[in-house]
Amino acid sequence: MLSLDEIVAKLNEIVGPRRVSTNPIDKINYQHTLAYGTYRALPDVIVRIESDAKGNHKVSEILKFANQHKIPIVAKGGVGMGISSPLKGGLLLDMMGMDKILEVNSTLQYVIAEAGASVYAIHHALRQQGLMLPNFGTYGPAVVIGAMINKGGIGYGMTRYGWIADMVLGLEVILANGETIRLGALANQGTTFGPFQKWIHLPDLLGLFTLAAGSMGIIGKVCLRAIECRREWLHDYCYVFRRDQLEQVQGSLMQQVKGEVVYDIHFTDRWQYHWPMEEGLYDKRKIPDDGWFFLKTVLLARDQDELAFKEKRMRRIYQSAGGVDVPEVADKAMGAKAQELGLHGWPDWHIMGPDGWCGTVVRHAGMFAVTSKMYPLTFLKEMYDLDEAAKRECGLWDAEHSPQHDSYVTRDFAIKEEYFVFYNPYDDEDVGKLRKWMGMVQQFSNERGVVWTAPTLSTKGPVPYQRLGSLYDVVKEIKQLVDPNNILNPGALY
Repeated sequence: MLSLDEIVAKLNEIVGPRRVSTNPIDKINYQHTLAYGTYRALPDVIVRIESDAKGNHKVSEILKFANQHKIPIVAKGGVGMGISSPLKGGLLLDMMGMDKILEVNSTLQYVIAEAGASVYAIHHALRQQGLMLPNFGTYGPAVVIGAMINKGGIGYGMTRYGWIADMVLGLEVILANGETIRLGALANQGTTFGPFQKWIHLPDLLGLFTLAAGSMGIIGKVCLRAIECRREWLHDYCYVFRRDQLEQVQGSLMQQVKGEVVYDIHFTDRWQYHWPMEEGLYDKRKIPDDGWFFLKTVLLARDQDELAFKEKRMRRIYQSAGGVDVPEVADKAMGAKAQELGLHGWPDWHIMGPDGWCGTVVRHAGMFAVTSKMYPLTFLKEMYDLDEAAKRECGLWDAEHSPQHDSYVTRDFAIKEEYFVFYNPYDDEDVGKLRKWMGMVQQFSNERGVVWTAPTLSTKGPVPYQRLGSLYDVVKEIKQLVDPNNILNPGALY
């Protein structure tokens, strides 16, 4: 077994000493996820991966070395939801130097990018050609595409088009032994036709590497589907409901999804708006005092006739359920007026920074942790009530902890629900409250059979795996085949 000094020496040889670090401060900085302070696993060595103009890089060499000596290895993009926590130590690969947008094809409507390219940069490149990703996440420049498809990336458009992982046409993946394989459309890249579709002459293996937390291989390149779109085709609305109307909210969401004409529905509660209203970012007089649930809704319409049909249907459903139209939120948080205010459009989806939706809350409430899961829309009321009860019991249901929900309706009659708690990571009592709450969420969620998306699934106990029965056994066999030494993000799968 190699010593740490021997490992560092070999990595210096592969990528150069400027890109290798064992500095304790670097390790602390790189450990952070959206569950700040909750998981304190540190890497032994950090390696920054950089590619040249043609997309050449050293990932394959590093994997061969790590596999030969059974060194755990985790790939990290930007600030994520837990998959990049090195639960077993070892190497942490900073992928953000593999950031090239390699091709935008406006005719066949696809984009090819390296796995470390920021989603923000991909959107920018697509906009130059009049395109966008069907799932339009606007988290800002920190989030990278490889991480987004590894762990349930979301964005506007999820109600109609699905997750960012559903946009994947092809992948280039480096396996644990250093071998590079191309899947789906990228398997066709060397032909005259090029990467025009994901179906090839073999079974579709793309799903083996999407939503896999980097446990089957490290993604090097991604080919994504794009659609024609312009910002002026997207029309923003917000309807608000009282706390005692959650059952009506649930029913109205079901009705909206059935029609398949809503581009996106973003479900939040009043805690998300408490501090922004206190700071005067929203005019309280224009938001009902008893308004609790906010349904931020986007319609995609290319002309006034299409908009009139979709808007009439959407308003009928919300209003018949007792919802109240609140343009104050739609204009200032989502639409054209947000851009006029210099907030770069859809600022509530920019998580951090002075214009990010978390910025206001963090100024008052501290750092945050989040749990993320999916379940049928028909259980929204039950799950929200359970979470509120847990937060009350743990002493977290107050403005200081801003215990908000930030959730996304999916086309599958499900909801990707994110529970937030803001807390002081340097206060042991506050951290204790947080851990107790997360344990309660884990218990009632596992009992009902949610699909976890964050934080790292392995922290949720054996129940999510055991429930899969023989399927889980098959996945473990595949993992053993492609990664016999279990070096790829060990602990994330089993």
